[in-house]
Amino acid sequence: MDSAEARRQRRQIARRVQIRGAAVRLALEHGGPDEVTVEQISQAADISPRTFFNYFPTKDAAFSLEPHQWTAEEIVAELRTRPADEPTAVAVREVVKAMASAAGFNDFAEEWELLQELYRRHPELFLRLRMDQVDRTMAALADEIAVRLGGGAVGTDLYPTLLVGAAFAALQAAENHRRTNPRPLDELIDEAFDLLIKGL
Repeated sequence: MDSAEARRQRRQIARRVQIRGAAVRLALEHGGPDEVTVEQISQAADISPRTFFNYFPTKDAAFSLEPHQWTAEEIVAELRTRPADEPTAVAVREVVKAMASAAGFNDFAEEWELLQELYRRHPELFLRLRMDQVDRTMAALADEIAVRLGGGAVGTDLYPTLLVGAAFAALQAAENHRRTNPRPLDELIDEAFDLLIKGL
């Protein structure tokens, strides 16, 4: 992925975050997802209804629980941009840092809390939406790591799956730590990965 394509992807992710935020806030204000239209969401996000469907296939999809606002395809594509000779853990660290910066992670904790509140108020969403999205994303990333390591698909080696789980845990730990220790998130992610790479 060249730099222009990477910038385009970052803009797309940021816009999707904005639209999802508008959808969740409207649903909380108006009594649930069924009480909100695509037109209302589009107006709140300052886009056209046609543009809405460039980012989400259905209205319900705007309320889905994608990991850190990125699709599985976007995360895998980001990993593929890393140099082939870069240590795998370092490559994954850089992907995590890209996710944190491109998704507007400064506001992610608040957005996540609002989304969780929506699910608390409307548990029927669990039945309507695919709740295996995080698992699918982690599996896709683990598969890509296995290919990067020359081992083909995940199955015989625990390392790719363990690395993915540790990477998402490191991101969450960095974000949680920042609540009481306001350092740049990039620094905290680096520190978390240094601990992982050293074996804790």
